[in-house]
Amino acid sequence: MSGNQIASNAVQIFGGNGFNTEFPVEKLMRDAKIFQIYEGTSQIQRLVISRQLLQRVAQTGTSSV
Repeated sequence: MSGNQIASNAVQIFGGNGFNTEFPVEKLMRDAKIFQIYEGTSQIQRLVISRQLLQRVAQTGTSSV
């Protein structure tokens, strides 16, 4: 599960209070969304990681760290 899914589930559990700033769930949901926007979607992250691994294999012949 991703952070967005977990935060969304927490908001669902809290119901209307999930969007109330008196509860920490609201901030978790906001932060998870901002992180996704800032870092890119998980599909973009997979592309970035695979590209880096392919470059490492081309340079060193291995993908190990």
